Amino acid sequence: MISYYGEITPLQIYNATNEDLRGFGVSRQKTIYLKHLAEKILNNEINLDSFSSKTEKEIRGELIKLKGVGNWTIEVYLMFCLQAPDIIPLGDIAIKNTIKEIYDIQTLEEMELLADNWKPYRTLASYILWHY
Repeated sequence: MISYYGEITPLQIYNATNEDLRGFGVSRQKTIYLKHLAEKILNNEINLDSFSSKTEKEIRGELIKLKGVGNWTIEVYLMFCLQAPDIIPLGDIAIKNTIKEIYDIQTLEEMELLADNWKPYRTLASYILWHY
């Protein structure tokens, strides 16, 4: 996509045809979500640059309002884009399956209790679990 468009910007996503985005492997539904996000950024309804000075709770509150954005997306964004050090996306199937395999833990509540032991480095634990 970068070689086709150059730098990818909200304006380019917003102006891209649905066919262009599908050609890059973006599903019909994800195309709707990407265009919605691009529109919100272009209309200054969301400012991603402001997130570096906001709390995790504030960021979650803004992102969850976006069409197509759920807890997993927010957690991965916090981890990879904002380098939040203490995130474990327990909605991620790979994380859950790895915990089940290594620790023989089956319930979300048990997983949360286990992950509490990894504070304040749950992001690192997540990377290790994904790598496993």
